[in-house]
Amino acid sequence: MMVAHGVLYAKAGIVHLIDRTELTEKVDSSEQCIWMLTQQLTQAMAKGGTEACAKILADIFGSNGERAKDLAYRLYTIAERKNWANEAYAYNALVVAWPDIQARAAALKELVPEQLDLFSAGLLDQ
Repeated sequence: MMVAHGVLYAKAGIVHLIDRTELTEKVDSSEQCIWMLTQQLTQAMAKGGTEACAKILADIFGSNGERAKDLAYRLYTIAERKNWANEAYAYNALVVAWPDIQARAAALKELVPEQLDLFSAGLLDQ
């Protein structure tokens, strides 16, 4: 499954995760691979900050965003324990900014116009 999603390289007995900088930046709003979503959000945070992450989060349905944040926190603790400073910093930046990302994503969702018809707008009797 991870090879199909493009997050894992497996060929001729060599297996490794693809670096997040090499992953596609286009996020599928129904992405079920939480690893991929976590890496895309972490990369978006590094490149575009809170605003870039909020744009991604505004399009995601369900709890996948929260699950990605939880995985980022877990990856942060592992990186911290192994003294991988750059990785720890990247994941921690996403986790620390999460409340701001959620608030901005909620604001962006409110800006999306809702198409109404005459009946739902209450202009015509049914």
